[in-house]
Amino acid sequence: SSSKLKKKATKTQEAKKILKKKFKVNTKIVFTEDGELVQQWPPVQKSSLAKVDEEDDVSGINLDKVKEILREEDKFDKEEYRKKIKEKHR
Repeated sequence: SSSKLKKKATKTQEAKKILKKKFKVNTKIVFTEDGELVQQWPPVQKSSLAKVDEEDDVSGINLDKVKEILREEDKFDKEEYRKKIKEKHR
């Protein structure tokens, strides 16, 4: 009884281990033969506010800033969606 049974690690425990090691998971980057970037998942944020926000080292989340960034990102996403639909209808 002095030896304890090893518990099986749960998915959350494994995820926390991966987060501690700061691995980049669930990312996909596709390059051409020339080495140019074709596709990246998850997509990089395009708005100027997002770039400014990354530079600020303030702890916590500013909800007002995040809402503004998401609104700007929505504009880019809608534009890409329109292009995609136009190509589909051609």
